[in-house]
Amino acid sequence: MKKYIIAAFSILLTSGTVQAQQKWTLEKCIEYALENNITLKSTELTTKSQEIRLQMAKNQRLPDLNGSASGSLNFGQSLNSNNTYENKNSSSYSAGLNTNVVLFNGFQTKNSIEVQKFTLQASLEELKKAKESMSVNIASAFLQILLNKELYQVSLEQVQLSQTQLTRYENMADLGKIPAGQVFEAKSQLAKDKLSAAQSLSNLQLSILDLSQLLDLKEWTDFDIVSPTIYMQMLAMTAQPADEIFNYAVANKASVKASESRLKSSESSLKVTQGALYPSLSLWGSYSSRYYPDMMIVNPTTNVYSKASFSKQIDINAGTAFGLSLNIPIFNRFATRNNIKLSRIDVENAKLELDNTKKTLYKEIQQAWFSATTASEKYVASGEAVTYSEEAYRFAEEKFNNGRSTIYEFNDAKMNLASARSNQLQSKYNYLFSIKILDFYKGETIKL
Repeated sequence: MKKYIIAAFSILLTSGTVQAQQKWTLEKCIEYALENNITLKSTELTTKSQEIRLQMAKNQRLPDLNGSASGSLNFGQSLNSNNTYENKNSSSYSAGLNTNVVLFNGFQTKNSIEVQKFTLQASLEELKKAKESMSVNIASAFLQILLNKELYQVSLEQVQLSQTQLTRYENMADLGKIPAGQVFEAKSQLAKDKLSAAQSLSNLQLSILDLSQLLDLKEWTDFDIVSPTIYMQMLAMTAQPADEIFNYAVANKASVKASESRLKSSESSLKVTQGALYPSLSLWGSYSSRYYPDMMIVNPTTNVYSKASFSKQIDINAGTAFGLSLNIPIFNRFATRNNIKLSRIDVENAKLELDNTKKTLYKEIQQAWFSATTASEKYVASGEAVTYSEEAYRFAEEKFNNGRSTIYEFNDAKMNLASARSNQLQSKYNYLFSIKILDFYKGETIKL
């Protein structure tokens, strides 16, 4: 009967867990997040906007073309179709095309293109950085679920042990070998273990919810992950020094490349402002024609006047012009000089940002390397603690079964074993995560 009670309790606890209809690997979680995360989509749109800005800057090399049209009604003294003034009511209509192309403007167009090009590069690196951060966050949440799953299993094992011990106590009490009070103490311990198991289950469900929210899943109750086998080879500590990892990361990580591109963009922007000191030269051209409703022309053969047709007027009234336009800056209230000073400050700020990015990256790698080293030591120590706790538990169980110790001593040994196993699991996953972080800085894909 007791076995059925144990089975029923296990079903009751596991019924609150995720009844997984689909199990996701870490790789699938990362891939899904990179394709569907709203924040990443917004960053991608920012990058696309920058691509358009770059194209707009390149288009400044092209000539422009504008059309114009106008009409007028004149009363009294006005200029007529013969280009003379007369006192009569008249009307006229005109249309034209004009174009302008910059031949030289202090290389401002060229440098403006460079500004947008480097800004686009920075935007692309920022997108890559955002994807890297998302991958790390997904991996952290994934490993937290794995840890909570194993902690939950440990708590269920404690419930199983307490249930077995309660059954033994009840049999012994029925035979008069122990007082009935010890049975109640065993029931109390079982209730505590059940409460601990319920809390472990809650932590597991919360960690699953956290990952599903990172993935922006609409429904998480049928979401679960694949629990990969963690081999000892995966926990092999890398001997590569932190400085070597940094040398690779500083040349390849997106955060550094983004800062470098921003610095180049600032330097090109400085050249744009300096270009305003130079004269600018443009080539322009125009074409126009006019139409007068009352315009008269003479037939050279008959010397008879008649109204000129629309097409005829467009032809005879047409005019074309070309020319060069030179603009020499002389004085603009020191605006150009002050803009140059501001641009130089922007360059210095970009240099400081680059230096700070490198220093921050170095600190992060140092901390990750130290964390991995410490986690390795803790993992080894926690394994030894579990071994000794298991021996202590077996010894305490044997003593208690032979009547040479109290239930309190036995429960202490059981709780110490559970605590040692929990510490070992936490050390294991902290160690694994630290190794994956170092792999991330070395440019390796995060995977299990």
